[in-house]
Amino acid sequence: MKIAFLLGSGLSTAFDKLLLDIRYHKETHNSYGRVLPYKTGTYQNLDVLLLPRHGEKDGKPIRSPAELIQEKGYEANVLRLYEEGVDLVYGFSAVGALDLDIPIADKHAFVVPARVFRGFAASRHSFGNKSKNVHSSLDDIFDLGLQKKIGLAIRETGCMALENGLYIYNGGDCFESSDEIAVLDELTQRRKPYRVVGMTTVPEGMLLSQMKIPFAAICSNVNYANGIVPGAIVDHEETKRVMAIAKKDIVQIVEHLLNLSTT
Repeated sequence: MKIAFLLGSGLSTAFDKLLLDIRYHKETHNSYGRVLPYKTGTYQNLDVLLLPRHGEKDGKPIRSPAELIQEKGYEANVLRLYEEGVDLVYGFSAVGALDLDIPIADKHAFVVPARVFRGFAASRHSFGNKSKNVHSSLDDIFDLGLQKKIGLAIRETGCMALENGLYIYNGGDCFESSDEIAVLDELTQRRKPYRVVGMTTVPEGMLLSQMKIPFAAICSNVNYANGIVPGAIVDHEETKRVMAIAKKDIVQIVEHLLNLSTT
């Protein structure tokens, strides 16, 4: 079995110590665009691929969420995973929360989204006639079996798994305004629990669904969205601060996921 992990903010090198026989793959290009350098390795009887969504240089992303859209980076990445023959994909995403009952990720809690809502500046993604599933459903982009494995892995680390979350996808590169958040909050009041906003993940889920590759996501709440908590910090530095703390938990979660896949 070959498992891929799409690595979000602060996770570019987090899982290297779990793998043996690591190979480094240079930046490459396919018919959609460039794929940033990635790694492959082994964990017991599993083949593992680590693909950074953004990459990192001098503390900044090499390719931002908006650039992923402009450069068709989502399409290039998912096509690379398909060409590599991966059997399933887990994605990591730093998000903001609309609900105060979602702890910040440095408090050992993670959201497992099961549902999707396309919000402001959401983008369109498709492989067109190259798709294995031309008209996939947004209701199906997060695989139920993989969601259950994530929830179990989170709990096995002693962390809190907030399952059946709603991922509200908004385009990057800026955080939502407090007015946008107020509208999204009102629109989705009946769509609780565990509503989060993010700039990534959903395009990957759409494209992986088109290629019939099972996918699920693990979300780290790095802030409460603008206007939810007056005076709360919402910026990239806060994202990096929280992720630096949450990374230890995330590495353990990945190790448990890998162990669940070997049994």
